[in-house]
Amino acid sequence: MKKMMAQMGSGGEGPMDMMQKMMGQMGSQPGGEAGNPMQQMMGMCSEILAAIHKTTSMAALATPELHTLFGEWMESLEREALAALDDQGAADATALATKLKISEASAIHVVAHLASKGKVSLSVRATGQGAP
Repeated sequence: MKKMMAQMGSGGEGPMDMMQKMMGQMGSQPGGEAGNPMQQMMGMCSEILAAIHKTTSMAALATPELHTLFGEWMESLEREALAALDDQGAADATALATKLKISEASAIHVVAHLASKGKVSLSVRATGQGAP
């Protein structure tokens, strides 16, 4: 279970992010906050189980060869990201994603991974888009 949760969190949204997103959606649905809390929790559990099932199904298909190819692709993206940052000096996630031809969320993941290796430094600021 720990391995599956680690895989689920390493490529995208982690379990806490997923739960926060679903809780935020509850309030925006018709009858959201006034609805039956038990039904809302059961709905969230159902969505989480579906996501876990999807992750497990995809992980079962990932052969050692695919893991190697993915690792090589990630290293290539990291080299491209470092080259782009060396050329520009700084870039926001949107610009870097466009340059690398990946999603903004993937660009953020690549940069965070580079930061964890000490290859880049991060600078963050509030977007002003709503409450925490």
